[in-house]
Amino acid sequence: MVWAIIPFLFISLHSFAGDNLITLKAQGTGATITTKQVGTSNTTGIYCGLGSFDNTLVQNHTCDNATITVDVTGDSNQAYVQSVWSNHDGQSWITTVNGNSNYSVIDMDEDDNTSTIIQTGNDHQAWILGSGDDNVYKIEQDGESQYGKIISFADDSDIWITQEGTGDHNAYVYNYSADNASTRLIQKGSGNKDADIFWYSNADDGEVTLTQQGNGAHTSLMRFYTSDYDVTVVQKGATNKSYSATFNCTSNCNKTISITQQD
Repeated sequence: MVWAIIPFLFISLHSFAGDNLITLKAQGTGATITTKQVGTSNTTGIYCGLGSFDNTLVQNHTCDNATITVDVTGDSNQAYVQSVWSNHDGQSWITTVNGNSNYSVIDMDEDDNTSTIIQTGNDHQAWILGSGDDNVYKIEQDGESQYGKIISFADDSDIWITQEGTGDHNAYVYNYSADNASTRLIQKGSGNKDADIFWYSNADDGEVTLTQQGNGAHTSLMRFYTSDYDVTVVQKGATNKSYSATFNCTSNCNKTISITQQD
């Protein structure tokens, strides 16, 4: 186990084999943190400026302009990276995973931040939660049977999920009260693909581009309880395609909807 509280830092931590634990609690501006774990059943937890659910963590300090990199190699590992609302602008957090059956979470708050999870291998899960403005959220998964989920409360932000490879791929995007957001979701490969995209409560002036391509069934469900949006859906492949949508707008809505299904 590695445990640290550091007011400002440039730190690199490495662990190998199995059942290792890294817990790092940091505060300060311009932090650079790098961790690497190799093996099975390892856990990484990085909390930058956190002061929310655990009184033992650093209380309400800045994490502006932090660069946090998590590298995981192996199977059945978990990686958590989290900040808290207030004083956390300009962060760049990236988690890179190689192996199978790994679980990664980034919880990023405030403005001008970038959150990225890259997973290579089979049976991965990736979750990103974000709020603020002008943020970028990316999940990239390559392999068999992937699950990716992004929950955003951030205006003027870009949301990306890319899933490629065999097996069943599932992707979920939830956008609540976030204007001028862009969602791009791509699923390619030989297995079944399922994409769910929900926009709620004044998530106006956004755009969605969904592409599902390859063998296997293509399924998409969209629910838009907002106004003024552009939606483009392309489903390509020789197997079954299903698209279901609810576009709920009470008045004065500007909508552009394009649906293409092609063998």
